[in-house]
Amino acid sequence: MKSLITGLRDLFSGFVRGLHDPEFRAIGFLLLVAVATGAVFFKWAEGWSWLDSAYFSVVSLTTVGDANIAPSAAISKIFTMGYSLAGIGLMLAFVSRLASFRGDDGKEDID
Repeated sequence: MKSLITGLRDLFSGFVRGLHDPEFRAIGFLLLVAVATGAVFFKWAEGWSWLDSAYFSVVSLTTVGDANIAPSAAISKIFTMGYSLAGIGLMLAFVSRLASFRGDDGKEDID
């Protein structure tokens, strides 16, 4: 349990340090735009609630997947393929950049 708390503390402190980095902020902004774009599209194309639309957008970008909610319209399926391919790379860049700010020394980890 102690290691979980330590890991979460390091993750949070890395996120806060990352907010001072312009590249981290830019990637985070693009990720928010991607989630918002996906939510608007799924709200329009599938008629889902805003919560379901945003949830599916995040689930698609994080590759978690959910068998309970899936697009049914052909246009939504086509959009989801491109959205996932582009968005997963964006999510990977965000997580990678976040990982570079981990640790206790407050400096960017350059390995």
